[in-house]
Amino acid sequence: MVIASKDNKHFREFKKLTVVDGVRKYGKVIVSGKKLVRELAQSAADRCMALIIFEHYADDDSALKTIIKQFADAGSLHILKKNLYNELDTFNTGAPLLVIRVPDIPEWDYSPVEGCNLLIPFQDPLNAGAAIRSAAGFGVKKIIMLKEAAHPFHPRSIKSSAGAVFETNLFNGPSIYELKTVCDKRKLNIVTLDRSGTPIESFQFPESFLLLPGLEGRGVPEELKASAISIPISSSIESLNAAIAASVVLYFWNSRSSK
Repeated sequence: MVIASKDNKHFREFKKLTVVDGVRKYGKVIVSGKKLVRELAQSAADRCMALIIFEHYADDDSALKTIIKQFADAGSLHILKKNLYNELDTFNTGAPLLVIRVPDIPEWDYSPVEGCNLLIPFQDPLNAGAAIRSAAGFGVKKIIMLKEAAHPFHPRSIKSSAGAVFETNLFNGPSIYELKTVCDKRKLNIVTLDRSGTPIESFQFPESFLLLPGLEGRGVPEELKASAISIPISSSIESLNAAIAASVVLYFWNSRSSK
């Protein structure tokens, strides 16, 4: 049957999964993009709940055809009228949409692993996703989402991370304004990013440390600037994008630690 009404119970729930409040409430999210849908349908098959297409959808992609058939055989393929599908296809992909259960995010126990442990305070889900993608690419084993941060499974964060959010070790952490107390109490090494900090070229990274980029616009709290490093940039530019700055530091750290 083709879903044609906005009052359909499945459509109503799917619609809620396009915003972060629905992701939090239901523990599921809609993933879009052919490549990511193909990858997750294979690597996270046990978490895939449903597949959504529009009426008369056709595709030459043999892998997608197989996936569509698998969901149809399992009774979890939902075919929508095109106008309803368009409300769920927020990135205008025109391709199958995958409903997937998001992993649980445990609380951070304040024990760092060896190397870099990335703290993410970014409120923009695009920045959060981009930083998670860079962290995965440069070998960060633990990523802590601070209370200020966007939800890592926000649809825009998932897209920005190119799906890396499903492959990383994510934890829920404290507020950025609690970090000074947390780090002092547990004797944790924290490295922050600030234009007034030590130039990164001459900085020696600790064997184990927390890396804290600043909040968009506001930067890092004043009490954490004593441990800051800086990325030299042109004086005509006030600052780098927060996620890009984090990526630059992760590159420096990874290139030195791999030697």
